[in-house]
Amino acid sequence: MTPDELQNVKEELHQMDKRLALLEQKVDQIDQNIKKIADALNWIAKITGAGVLTALVTFIVKGGLSGG
Repeated sequence: MTPDELQNVKEELHQMDKRLALLEQKVDQIDQNIKKIADALNWIAKITGAGVLTALVTFIVKGGLSGG
């Protein structure tokens, strides 16, 4: 392998290292975003469940299906 070819390989390797570091950073950022979305969906599920439960309790307290 000639010195020029070796230098080209070293430059390509350096560029690949840069790209890998950038991709790792992007993957970490995507992971953080997914965690935020999951947390938000968790709270939406909790609020929805609480709303359904509240409606059910209100329905029962007001007489339920008896119409009273």
